[in-house]
Amino acid sequence: MHIGKALALMSLSSGALSFKIRAYSGKDCSGSAHEVNVWDNTCRNTDVPPTNSFRVLAYGAHRQRAAFYDQSKCIGGQPWTDFWADGGSDTFKKDACINLDFDASAYGSRSA
Repeated sequence: MHIGKALALMSLSSGALSFKIRAYSGKDCSGSAHEVNVWDNTCRNTDVPPTNSFRVLAYGAHRQRAAFYDQSKCIGGQPWTDFWADGGSDTFKKDACINLDFDASAYGSRSA
């Protein structure tokens, strides 16, 4: 009985993390807005609005990078950019408005 409780507690405390943003359709955090979670070490390419700018709401785990892609898949080769998503970036800061140079339609999180 105690083992079951211990396992449940461990699974809750070591649960997946994600970075969370509020994505905007326009520059300078204007236009329609949509909140999006991107779980660590995943690609988010569904339910992603065309994003010209965003505001960071929460950081991911230690050593995670947040990437933004112009196609609806998380691969390099096309315009894309990334930031430290764990709070260690001088750009990817909570409540800061971050402009992209393209319309992002997929977001990724990867361990670096």
